[in-house]
Amino acid sequence: MYVLRFICSLLAVGALFAGCKKELSYEKVTDEDPSGGKDCSVAAVIPFDSLSGRGYGSFYVSTGANNQANGIVWYDSTSGTVSFQAAFSYSHDTMRVNENEFFVLDDWGRVVEFNTLEDPSDKDTEPYRYTYQYDTDGQLYSKSWFLPEKSADIPLFTFRYEWAGGNLTGLKVNEGYGNKRLALSAEIRYYTSIPAKNFLYFLPDSYELAPYIFSVNMGMKSKNLPEKIMVTVYDSDGNAIHTYKTVYSGYKFSVDHYVTELHVDGDTVDGLPLVNGYTKFEYQCK
Repeated sequence: MYVLRFICSLLAVGALFAGCKKELSYEKVTDEDPSGGKDCSVAAVIPFDSLSGRGYGSFYVSTGANNQANGIVWYDSTSGTVSFQAAFSYSHDTMRVNENEFFVLDDWGRVVEFNTLEDPSDKDTEPYRYTYQYDTDGQLYSKSWFLPEKSADIPLFTFRYEWAGGNLTGLKVNEGYGNKRLALSAEIRYYTSIPAKNFLYFLPDSYELAPYIFSVNMGMKSKNLPEKIMVTVYDSDGNAIHTYKTVYSGYKFSVDHYVTELHVDGDTVDGLPLVNGYTKFEYQCK
């Protein structure tokens, strides 16, 4: 994982979420076919083995009548156990995950702040705060990562997102203090002839959102489907020390052009740990 490797090397922090690759059966979340012009959103993500056709597991997103996510669950159908789950509650502008984590939403339901811990399961670990800003087109253009116990005003890192033609095309991550050196950059290339229909957020850096990325509103999604994501990490002198590459191919679609399957080669994107190798998608339609 790109940013997680980079952050860990600087701060020795651990991953907040990791998908388990066990041989699990394919779980179908709904009988509704995302076709006929219905308003559909991803409700299940199923990494699977292409030879056996069996899934590694099933990640579900449940939603309520107001189209807000009620909860998420990663289900191990071989053992019949739940490996990860979270139920969301809402109060005014706050979406609470648990006693250690909560999101602050704006009037459009977009995430503008996320408060969590270095290890969300351990209340004694260091608190993290992330803030997010959107442009007039509703596109995420900036993120700041704060360590409140060290500085409430100066971010540890600042993130700047670059958009072109309705697609997120690049990212630059700089230190928020000192000489504010460039620490990481990313480039995203697209199949410009293939539109994306209410699919996923492909955010190369957002490891903090990994468990929740299928159930939160991060503004506009890219209008096309990604072909390749390239992330470069720099040393303290500004020299590129490694480039990670992720390649997307094998898209399959429903009758109404919702993505039902894809294949990913290369490095796992921090914000989408479950979308790796062969992955299927189920939808909930209204």
